[in-house]
Amino acid sequence: SGAQVGDNVALAGTLGRAACGLDLLLHQDKSLAKAYDEWVAVQLRPTPPIQLGIQAAGHANSMLDVSDSLALDCNRLANASDVSIELDRSKLEGYAAVLELAAQSLSARDDVARDPMDWVLYGGEDHSLLATFPQGSEIPRGFKVIGSVVQRGAVPVSLGGSVLEPKGWDSVSS
Repeated sequence: SGAQVGDNVALAGTLGRAACGLDLLLHQDKSLAKAYDEWVAVQLRPTPPIQLGIQAAGHANSMLDVSDSLALDCNRLANASDVSIELDRSKLEGYAAVLELAAQSLSARDDVARDPMDWVLYGGEDHSLLATFPQGSEIPRGFKVIGSVVQRGAVPVSLGGSVLEPKGWDSVSS
């Protein structure tokens, strides 16, 4: 709940890989899970960047793990801190790009289009760390700036000027 206007929003860890791994595991063509075993491993055996969290603890204004989805957890952080968060889509494209081939392989097998950015934004179980750091402060190596904290606006979280709905896994209602 400590995010402040002007903070950088940064992430340590992966996004979308666990959700991709789950899609691969659940697909009827079991050869796909074997072909992309790295993404499946993230789903089955997540490795949260705990050491990075310890390093960031003295510098960050707020921090939480991203286990339910980036969209949902950004909304939680924004609401708890009474601020808004603006995410930069271009800073998230690399997370999606590494999943593109798996998305194409899955889509080709069942004619259901998959957008890897959906895994990045709405997938859970990567157990990454989302933190806010004061502008101008040193951001620990291993964290990547993906957005900024702004004054509370009409929506808690936006992505490229559009509302980022708080979708993902909700352990209370799901």
